[in-house]
Formats: sequence, structure tokens, C-alpha cells
Amino acid sequence: MAKEFTIPEFTIPSAATSALLERDIAADTPLDNWPTEAFRTTSTEILALREGILAAIRGDAGGAIVRVAPEGLSDQDICTLYWNFFTALCRPVPQYSSGELIYPVEVKAGAAETSHYSNSNKTGNYHTDGTLLPQLPDVAFLFGLSAATGGETLLMDVNGLVQQLTQINPAHVAELSRPVPFDVKDQMAGIKIKRQPVLTSTANGYELRYVRMYIEQGFAAEGAPMPPELLAAMDEFDKISSAAAGDAEAVLLERGVGLLWDNRRMLHGRHPFQESTSSRRLRRIYGVQDDGRAN
Repeated sequence: MAKEFTIPEFTIPSAATSALLERDIAADTPLDNWPTEAFRTTSTEILALREGILAAIRGDAGGAIVRVAPEGLSDQDICTLYWNFFTALCRPVPQYSSGELIYPVEVKAGAAETSHYSNSNKTGNYHTDGTLLPQLPDVAFLFGLSAATGGETLLMDVNGLVQQLTQINPAHVAELSRPVPFDVKDQMAGIKIKRQPVLTSTANGYELRYVRMYIEQGFAAEGAPMPPELLAAMDEFDKISSAAAGDAEAVLLERGVGLLWDNRRMLHGRHPFQESTSSRRLRRIYGVQDDGRAN
């Protein structure tokens, strides 16, 4: 069994909501042109939330739930206040070569393969984000504008998964620690394949980079068969992940609810959903912690 945890929850109070809306972002601002400068504030409430959420992301839970009362707020208000708050935590980075800094996660017909999961109602396919980018995002953030029936987001700590995988067969961990080809879906100029390990051992535990489809497509692009040892390791990893998902805390990202997590450590996915009475409309932001604002 993976390590159980309760994701810490934080609420943005009304006074902080007003402060976070002081930096206005027009509704027609292109998705690749949102302000990446850190949101500056002297609000003790916002600063306390910032420190608490960063501690939760770095701690055992690996993530944090944040809530804001959505009454009286437009979609753009929610996007603006969460964007401004996120820039106090991390430096936002583009999610695709087309430059989007904030991305609509909604069901779309004929979604491109680079967003095959984000723009669908698929379930399973537990993964980390940004494996096709030049720099892996440190933190991922999803927040809701409306929810469907189901579609709860799940987080699983890679260290608990690796512990189970080691107990089954240590060779699987060794196999996933070797560089493998990831198809980067034309998201890096002049580069088709990026070789990187699924698992990387660090002083603080394991880091994870995983989208199985991109690995399979990487081998196909190289015209090489996938080694049977790697196939067996991924099959077992997927089996463990699916079992852990059954015990993971499920977070419904309804209007005004957000989830931030350590994208280098936490595998994530979602429950199936149906958009019978309401659509699942989320917004996603990626961030890196390389310029001091998270210290």
C-alpha cells in the first residue's frame, strides 16, 4: 500500500481575495502573455497562505488544496486571483511551444496529441506533467471554474510506489532509472526525442517523469522495439499505481477549488467523469522555483 496522507487545505479569506485582484488581468489577455512577475503584497494573510502552501507541497503530502468563495466572482476574477497568488509561489512557465502560460483543461473534440489527456475525458493514464518540455515544472496547479459528475483529481507519492516496486522486483526500479526515449511531440525546437529516466534518485527521494504513451512513441520514432525488461517494469509500475489510486484522496475541483502539487514527486490522474449537467472546466498553470520567490 502507498503511504496514506491527508492533503492540507487552505482558504483564501475575503480580504485576501480583494488584494489578489488588485493586479488586473484583462479577459482578452492572450494565454501566452499573462504577467509572470511575482505578485508583490504586504498582506499578512497572503504571505501566511504562501508559506503554508509551500510547506505542504514540500512536505509529506506533496500538495495542497486551496479554496476561495466563488460567489460574486466571474471566471476571469477566479483566474486572475489564482494566477496572481501562484506568481507569489513560483515563476510560471509555458506549457507548450505555442507559449500558453495558463491553459484551459476542457473536453475538446479532436484534441492534439500534446494535450490528448487534458482535452479529453480519459481516466487512468497516471502521469507527471511537462515531460515534453525543456525544463520539468516543479509545481503544477489545477483549479476549477465548474465541475462535472466525477473527474476528481488524485495524487500518489512516487516514493511509496517505488517502495512497493522494489519489494516486487528491484530490477524494475533499476530499469526505470535508465534513460529512455520520450517523444517530445515537436515541443522542443529541432528535437524529436528526449532521453531521460523515469526515476531519478535524489537526496530527498525519487523524482519521476512519466507519460507511458510518450515513451512508447519515443521507441517507435527511433524504430526500435521496447526492451522486454522495460515493458515489464512499466506494466508493474502501472499496476501498482492503479491500486494506489483506489486509496488516494480524491479532490473534486469544483468552482473556486484548486490543487497544487510537487510535479517532480507526485503521480496524478483523475476519476472518470460525465458532463451531463455541467462541464468540467479547469485551468492549469506550471511553475518553477528557480528565482528565489519560493524562499
